[in-house]
Amino acid sequence: MATALRVAKRLRLAAGGPSLAFTRSAFVAKRRNYDQPNWFGVGLAFSTSAALWALLFKQHNEDVMEYERRKEERQRKCTGCS
Repeated sequence: MATALRVAKRLRLAAGGPSLAFTRSAFVAKRRNYDQPNWFGVGLAFSTSAALWALLFKQHNEDVMEYERRKEERQRKCTGCS
């Protein structure tokens, strides 16, 4: 048992310091300041959302126009069938 502990200590020293799981990140250690929001991030989020909605509406309108075109084509083609 003692030899296993010595081997574990030796491996930990060879790895170079403490593992990353136990270190403190600079991004987490700082407290958030809610008095001054990140307006760039807020604007980026809202503009991205608006752009995606605009793309969705544009694609929907194109799909509806294609549906109507194919529907008319199908009706024109089958008028003499029956």
